[in-house]
Amino acid sequence: MRRIPITTFVLFFAVALLHAQGNSFREKAGFELETQHFFEQADQFYDAGAMEQAAEFYAAAFDAAPQNTKALYNLALANFQLMKYGKAEVALEQLLQLTPTDTAVFELYGHTLLQRGHTGRAIECFNMVLIAEPTDVRFVNRALAYINIKHTNEALHDFDEALRLNPKNFEATLGKGISLMELEQPKLAAAWLDQALAIRPGDALALTNLAVIRFQLGEKEEAMDAFRAALRTSRQSDIYLARAQCYLLDQNYSDAIADAKEAMMLDGENAEVYAFIGNVELNKGDVASAIESFGVAIDIKPDEAEYYMRRGAASIKGKMYYDAVSDLYRALDLEPYSQDARKLLQVAYSHIDADVQDQSLSDGGH
Repeated sequence: MRRIPITTFVLFFAVALLHAQGNSFREKAGFELETQHFFEQADQFYDAGAMEQAAEFYAAAFDAAPQNTKALYNLALANFQLMKYGKAEVALEQLLQLTPTDTAVFELYGHTLLQRGHTGRAIECFNMVLIAEPTDVRFVNRALAYINIKHTNEALHDFDEALRLNPKNFEATLGKGISLMELEQPKLAAAWLDQALAIRPGDALALTNLAVIRFQLGEKEEAMDAFRAALRTSRQSDIYLARAQCYLLDQNYSDAIADAKEAMMLDGENAEVYAFIGNVELNKGDVASAIESFGVAIDIKPDEAEYYMRRGAASIKGKMYYDAVSDLYRALDLEPYSQDARKLLQVAYSHIDADVQDQSLSDGGH
């Protein structure tokens, strides 16, 4: 059975969960009178959702009293909410020098590192907070980090630990279903996704992943019903892209492209949309257009090894073997242990060697 890539949906799940938990990190406290005004103003802006102004006033509160760790913590949190992860990281590293054993700081630092792409360091932070106090939410956080580096078995273990502590944890239930999808256990995955929907009926992400499984199991009408239900709940780029991938498996290119275009209109910076369009074009035999689409995906997300591998495969199909070699070495720079990249590289070199031999024979014949 051919699997549909789900990495996009897993990452969306992770980001949505992290942002939803922002308030759980937050601490408020009074300070000396000279900084109290700044802090109270910052809180008012934060509560109103005006994060730029909140960050400005938390910074002023900290500048007025550099030992006020709560102002610095809330400054980091405001920057996290603004998706200014670099600024959040700087504030948290400064904060860790002042409070090196504060688990709340390590927890936010872990989330920030995860958003910055430093997954290994993020996992180290989550390890520390789990030692201090193992909770279902913290196990889910570490599981999401494991998913980010495709350590699916470790993620599944953490989702199970979260469910042991809280059997009604929606994120853990959903995450377990997604992990089982990745481990090619579709029937078990479907059962867990059904449980997730029992906890949170109508959830778009659970419905989307359930639709993917139903399609893989050959239950195509049920799959399309689930996609429609997900889109009624939320018109998201990733939902259209998931349905487009199902259409592509059926070689229904027109509907696949139509959904990809809907995804593009909703999120023009979604690199996976362009990579998907490249796949469709490659399947149709339009190698030049496929290479161009993979190039756009790479421009948007230059550190994604998968896109270099796809463009490398397209270049091999187009007999542009040296271009393929360049892309595949770049993929290996990003993922040194990728067996797929190594296999494609061997294919490219075998074609280059064959061309050299043919040229030698041709020259010898003259």
